[in-house]
Amino acid sequence: MCERSRQRRIPQHVRTLGLAVLALLVPHASPAQYDDTGAMRFEIDSESSWLHVLVYRGGLLRGLGHNHVVSHNEITGTVTVGQDPLQSELILEFRVADLTVDDPELRALAGPDFAGQIPGKDIAGTRANMLGKKLLQAEQFPAIQIRSEQITGDMPDIEVEANIVVRGTEFAVVFPARVELSSDSFIASGKLEITHAEMGLKPFKAMLGTLRVRDTLILNYEISGKRTITSE
Repeated sequence: MCERSRQRRIPQHVRTLGLAVLALLVPHASPAQYDDTGAMRFEIDSESSWLHVLVYRGGLLRGLGHNHVVSHNEITGTVTVGQDPLQSELILEFRVADLTVDDPELRALAGPDFAGQIPGKDIAGTRANMLGKKLLQAEQFPAIQIRSEQITGDMPDIEVEANIVVRGTEFAVVFPARVELSSDSFIASGKLEITHAEMGLKPFKAMLGTLRVRDTLILNYEISGKRTITSE
């Protein structure tokens, strides 16, 4: 799948939005399952939702570097499912300071390209570079936000055209999602390739570019949520 991106400067207080991408399709739901606005609302389950990003080394001296697994397990947000599923809305947010680098268990699950443990000083250096002024600028822009704009496809496989806010700038990206949805919960999962440029970033590099991070990132996610019941 080819992701599209566009850049638009927006105010820092931009609407909260979110990553990943969730199934907003409720087949054959009864009218009683919707609230008086004609929607079903779900809250993201942060304890069971996750994002894993595979980061690969590049450059002539790539043998001196490491591949990394960057992960997040504190995703928040909401999904509102309309009676017309394609009019549903996804809003997600996660704090960049809560990103984890090279969790040993996740490295083991990521395959042979991520075999072995990374020295603690190298992990700390990678995380500092990631959160620093040249990349995510965590102090000035503490959160990444995602809001769906359009949903297409047929259950269980859909595509979500979403706006992502990174460092105060909004970009458009298309996320694939495979969705399991019931009247009280959902699980959405997917995988995509995305470049630094599509998020307005430049890959980290050192030694005049002979040691650098590869531009393309592999993003895997699973987002789950529970139905929010409003009192009458």
